[in-house]
This record gives sequence, C-alpha cells and structure tokens, in this order.
Amino acid sequence: MPFHVHDYSGVTSYDEGHVHGYSGTTTINIGIGLYHVHLMKGVTAFDEGHDHLYFFFTGPGIPLGPGRHIHGYDGKTTKAGRPPHTHRERGETGPNY
Repeated sequence: MPFHVHDYSGVTSYDEGHVHGYSGTTTINIGIGLYHVHLMKGVTAFDEGHDHLYFFFTGPGIPLGPGRHIHGYDGKTTKAGRPPHTHRERGETGPNY
C-alpha cells in the first residue's frame, strides 16, 4: 500500500461533566498492506479551563473497496484538569488519501 494518511475528528467521552472535540490527520502508514497502522497525536479542544494531549495508534486497515480503507481507533488522553482526569477517544478515521 503506498504512503497515505487519514483525517479524523470526534468528541471525547463525557467525564467530569464535559467533553472535548478533537481532529487531525494521522501520520503516514507504518507497516505493509492492510496490516499497517497510523499514529494519531494532538491536543483536544480547550474546554472547562484545560485541554488534553493524545498519542496512540490506530487499529489495522478495514477495507472499503478497491484501494480504499479506514481504521478504527480507541485511545486515551493524558490527565489534565481539576480534578485530574482522562477522556477516551474512540471512532473511525476517514478514508485514505
């Protein structure tokens, strides 16, 4: 599979009375064929006086059709806020480009 990336966006889990939005573009693929993954890293939207960092890998490719695929992801943010807490980020990337 040639080098490519995926866009993603979503809203974190609801924890400590709020959520955070997030969006970005993955790194280029790491690995071969549909067994490759991508790194997702960034900073959530600022809400309730704080933001969170995130850094995790997608799951392997999920075929959509000839040459097209997406990835599932399920990760956790860093601790931040008062009281310190994390949020979960879970979803699917957009198609490869």
